[in-house]
Amino acid sequence: MGWIPLRERIDELPLVIAGPILRRTEPDSVTVWVALKASRHVTLTIFDKNHNFLFESTRTTARIGINLHVVAVTANASSNILKSGENYLYDLHFGNGELLSSPGILTAAGSLQDISYPQYTLPSFALPPSDLKDLRIIHGSCRKPHGESLDALASLDKIIKEALEKDSKKRPHQLFLTGDQIYADDVADVLLFMLIDASETLLGWSEKLPDVENLEELNPGKRNNLATKTAGLTASIGKLNNLTDIAESHLFTFGEYLAMHLFAWSDVLWVEPELFPDFTDINSEHWEAKSDKRKAYSCEVEYIKEFWSTLKNVRRALANIPTYMIFDDHEVTDDWYLNMAWCSRILDKPLGKRILQNGMLASAICQAWGNTPEQFEKGTNGEELLKAAVAWSVGGGENKLFEEQIALRIGLPSVEDIQQNSQKLPHSDAALTWHYIVNGPSYEVIVLDTRTWREFPGKDFDFPALISKEGYDEQISKQVRGDDIKISFVISPSPFIGVPYIENLQKIAKGIYEKIGNAAWGFDTEAWALNKTAFERMIARLALRALPNSKSRVVFLSGDVHYSFGARLQYSAIHPFESPEFVNSELLIAQLTSSSLKNEVGGIGGSHSAHRQGFIPIRVNSDLPTAEVLGWENQQEQEVTIGHMSLLVEELFQSTPLKIKGTPGIIDLVKQRNSFRKLEINKKPEWCYRIDFIASTDEGLEKPETENQEAASVIAPFPGENRKPALEKYLSMAKNYREYLSKKGHGTEIVGLNNLGEINFEIIDGKETIVQTLWWRLESWEDGKMLEPFPLTRCEISLEFDDQQHPMSDVVKEVENS
Repeated sequence: MGWIPLRERIDELPLVIAGPILRRTEPDSVTVWVALKASRHVTLTIFDKNHNFLFESTRTTARIGINLHVVAVTANASSNILKSGENYLYDLHFGNGELLSSPGILTAAGSLQDISYPQYTLPSFALPPSDLKDLRIIHGSCRKPHGESLDALASLDKIIKEALEKDSKKRPHQLFLTGDQIYADDVADVLLFMLIDASETLLGWSEKLPDVENLEELNPGKRNNLATKTAGLTASIGKLNNLTDIAESHLFTFGEYLAMHLFAWSDVLWVEPELFPDFTDINSEHWEAKSDKRKAYSCEVEYIKEFWSTLKNVRRALANIPTYMIFDDHEVTDDWYLNMAWCSRILDKPLGKRILQNGMLASAICQAWGNTPEQFEKGTNGEELLKAAVAWSVGGGENKLFEEQIALRIGLPSVEDIQQNSQKLPHSDAALTWHYIVNGPSYEVIVLDTRTWREFPGKDFDFPALISKEGYDEQISKQVRGDDIKISFVISPSPFIGVPYIENLQKIAKGIYEKIGNAAWGFDTEAWALNKTAFERMIARLALRALPNSKSRVVFLSGDVHYSFGARLQYSAIHPFESPEFVNSELLIAQLTSSSLKNEVGGIGGSHSAHRQGFIPIRVNSDLPTAEVLGWENQQEQEVTIGHMSLLVEELFQSTPLKIKGTPGIIDLVKQRNSFRKLEINKKPEWCYRIDFIASTDEGLEKPETENQEAASVIAPFPGENRKPALEKYLSMAKNYREYLSKKGHGTEIVGLNNLGEINFEIIDGKETIVQTLWWRLESWEDGKMLEPFPLTRCEISLEFDDQQHPMSDVVKEVENS
């Protein structure tokens, strides 16, 4: 038996084809997202852990296609019924007495084991606890189905399962998926074949794309020309400005984008791996002459099989933890809104604009609806978007009026719109808001939109500001900070504090390509620090937002870069950047990055290299990267002398002025200091900060006494528990334990293998500390196999303002009268 199209299987499938996914969850409301193959009035009912009824609400599914009906149903209570730290259950009713456990709803037999754990007969969740030390937050990003190795998001199933077995109050409380939940631009041929098939059956129509004359070019593996030349997309442009084959199976249609989300979160629409389409199903013409193509296809199929193998674990986890998402570029296309040159290249091309619209619309339905369900209630922009999407789908995707309505509601601009808005992406009151805030008992989570609020200062190829000045107003300054907030989390898809040598490469690449009149498309030149105005503005806005509190603490959770690490920034100001008045302010930032869930890359220059080498590929000592920065607003943007530098020349010091220019005016003293220079700063800085990159904690592990070559499951320790016995037991089964335990062990500074991040707070040596524990895998003794995921790397970052390991006095030691 071979490949079977979805149209021949759809009648045999259960009603629920994806989900349920637990989404926004608060003391007075719970939202669950689900995709069905038929229309239903869906009722979400919330129970306490003893199955006592608490509250419920009903919503009708949106008819996205003939066989695709989606809803994010929110159960609302009249008061804050749900209590911090307590466990609750939920069920869905589909009318006619049908529940999740009814035959034919979730499975043919009615089993709930795919979405619940043995301790409860229904899917469950817990609200965040009132005490920060009991909080467990999970985060991750970058999940490409044909990425190398196993999917780290499946680790969450083990985390939840073991918590419920040991102590249900210690289960993880929130999951933040920080970008690239799908990859639209880099898709395996075999997967695109299945997505095309599924989309046509789910929607009941095939989308007619603009400017596509040869329909053969829409087949898997044949889309590069349309993607790069007709649509203008840059996913296939490599670091040498050469054309690669990355976009040869780029998603184009609305149905494909929707199907990718469904395939990423559930195994229902998939066939068993032995029924995957083979090479000849996809490449029927002259296939025997394509040996290289066939080999690449076989490799992708193996990675896709690995992805499929853990989808049940992922589905169960997503049903049992409040889940929040924000898009990055790959939800739509690589480099989405990278710079003004990118916008000019794509937004005036009909196919390019349609692809962006399809990606954004699918993100709205599959992600944003659950993040901010209030935006999709009656009389809102979200409801109008859903109406337009339904009407456009009913019309087979050919009604221009509804297409324009969709573009309005998702906020899709034209090049002219951007140019008329001072090179900033414009915003309409009629469009969805993609950023949002989640409030906890003593913390908040600010989820940033760093894609649709961009500003493009300078030339077309210049580094973007990931958020414009107006964007900071909307996303930071205007957001009310509660009096009881002890710490603020900020979700930024791209790390706010990036690894210096990578960002230096991006600067160099841009400079080289600018000289030859081209763009460094392949270098992802959009790090925060590449635009110093936006970088300094972020720090200042966060510090000022905390007033009248003069001290505040912020934790950035990020992904994007395909490796994980920790860093610390401590800031002190008498006049924060762009502040209308002088004000004393201190800010402490912890940067915790977890990436990728499934997109590690072996070979030279891949994430495996960073895993081995750490923050600095070639180093002469063991020092970690640091920065010590002084800043001035310098509104006039003139060149200003701030002190002088004495250079040792032939045993004598010669003095030269030390100057800054531009606004803000910045100097990194670490880059200026060396044994032959003496610095003296006589212009008092308006602000200063230090950045320290943090290696993982040395846990004093011993080499395993015996090498246990038979793999077995090891129960992971809870945060704060003694980790050593369980870790050493796990290491005894690992083939590559020596690399992990070596003096500069693999993963000590950067983890470049697929991983999932866990966040918690502890008191360590009397210091308030935030801890990121990264779950990843070591190798089994069985050839080609990996052990189960385990919390292998632990990064501890002090949240104390007077921590002597990171003295602020070092930053101003050259400043007179400091």
